Amino acid sequence: SSRSNFVDTTLEVDERVMQINFLAGAALAKAVVPGMIDQGKGAIVWISSVQGLVGIPSRTSYAASKFAVQGYCEALRGELASSGITVHVASPGYIRTNLSRSAMTGDGKTYGKLDETTASGADPDDVAVTILDSVAKGKADFTVASSASATLAIWLRLLCPPLLQYSLVKRFEKSQKKEKEE
Repeated sequence: SSRSNFVDTTLEVDERVMQINFLAGAALAKAVVPGMIDQGKGAIVWISSVQGLVGIPSRTSYAASKFAVQGYCEALRGELASSGITVHVASPGYIRTNLSRSAMTGDGKTYGKLDETTASGADPDDVAVTILDSVAKGKADFTVASSASATLAIWLRLLCPPLLQYSLVKRFEKSQKKEKEE
C-alpha cells in the first residue's frame, strides 16, 4: 500500500505498488490459467480492495493498482467464462493486518505506523472465511468487511458522483489540516 499525496509520490513508488498489487497477480494468472483451460474448470480469486472501487485521497498508487485488478478481472471473466473458469474479485474494507505498517511513503520509505482504521479492522480469519463462502456461492464481485461509510461511498460513486467527490475533497482537507497540527 502507499501513504502519500500524489504530488509527494515518486513514479518509482507508483510502479512498485502496481508491480506488487497488479502485475504479480497477472503473472500468476498467466501461469495457471492455461492448465485450467486444459482441465475445463478452475477459479481465479483475486483480492482487490474497497479502494479499488472508490479512490480515496493520499492513496493514489494503491487505488490505481486495485482499480487495475477490477478492470482486468472484469475483462478476464468474459474471456474465460466459456472455458469453465470463474473469476472472483473480493474487495475488503479495513482488515487488522500490517498493511499500513508496511505501506510506502511517497519517497519509498516504509510508513511504519498502524493506522487507526486498520487497527480496528475486521479479523483476517473471518474475512478469509467470508471470501471462501462467497466464492463457493458463485459471487463474482463482492465486498467484505466493508464499513457503512465505504458502502455509501460505493453507491455514491454510481448514483451521485459529485456528492462523493465533495466528500473526498473534504476528507483530504481534513487530513491536511490534521497533519499540519501534528
